[in-house]
Amino acid sequence: MTIRIATLAALAAAALLSACSGGSASGEAGIAEPPLETDVAKLDAALDCTEFTHPDKPPVLLVHGTFTAGFEQYEWTYKPLLVERGYDVCTVTYPDRGLGDMQVSAEYVVHALRRMHAESGRKVAVIGHSQGVAVPRWAIKWWPSARDAVDDFVMQAGPNYGISIAALGSLPLLPALVGLPEVFYQFGGDSAFMQATNRGDQTPGDISYTAMYTQFDELVRPVETAMIEPGQNNPNVTNILIQDICPGRIVEHATIGLVDRVAFELALDAIQHPGPANVERAGGAALCGLLPVVPNLVIAPLPQLLGGLFTILLKEPGNGLPALHLARQEPELKPYAR
Repeated sequence: MTIRIATLAALAAAALLSACSGGSASGEAGIAEPPLETDVAKLDAALDCTEFTHPDKPPVLLVHGTFTAGFEQYEWTYKPLLVERGYDVCTVTYPDRGLGDMQVSAEYVVHALRRMHAESGRKVAVIGHSQGVAVPRWAIKWWPSARDAVDDFVMQAGPNYGISIAALGSLPLLPALVGLPEVFYQFGGDSAFMQATNRGDQTPGDISYTAMYTQFDELVRPVETAMIEPGQNNPNVTNILIQDICPGRIVEHATIGLVDRVAFELALDAIQHPGPANVERAGGAALCGLLPVVPNLVIAPLPQLLGGLFTILLKEPGNGLPALHLARQEPELKPYAR
């Protein structure tokens, strides 16, 4: 996708603002933003968008989970369904299947949000799954330009307060002998990354937050840690347990962000209307009888589904094997977050 002149101007202005700050930045009001340390060419290559031709709807940024890539997760699931409904859609892929430092991955989301906002002229709806929740949260917290570019943030099985798999990092032999991927340390509830994310305002900006979670999540445990600001009665926040709508529905950590139709319809409701998702408006208990995402794709936009699968096959060789980013401790916090 070619970047228009307006996009280049907006990105140049952002870069000038960061340069003028001398690199001393934080997410606090009145202080300039942290400069992006990643090469712009890499950031551009990681963003894949349809044309921005639907000014009546927000463009949608899809943010993937750990161990996958944006095109692998969404080309055959959410992307064709959203395109069929008239949305402009972008996927972002951060490096090495998300095994590295999430502070670095967040720069890819910051750049994506800036570019989408500048090129479309509209605020962006973000749908993220698993790590695809933690990374945008970091971007929104520390970069005001990213925060100001977002209208809705739909979070699916996000490790908002840490996950139990990070306990692997406390086993003395594993880090000592071979190390663990850097991101594993950051997933822990007591990690510096998670503590910095949740310090102060946990839902910053003029953004509507929808957090979905499932009682059968095998990674985000306890499952309530996928909620955001529980018990705060924030009108801009909705926390939704899938089984509160459909008791006993078998949805686990992966399927809530891939093929579960209830989760998709709730995400669609959130981005279609002001404010976070509303269960009754989205269909309530009637959602429970809908087919999963993939059969729906076969029935309806089959060409888009086949095209998505073909795209995955074409891109897979270039994706390569990921670096494991093995380390014996959590990456140090960037200066702007200390």
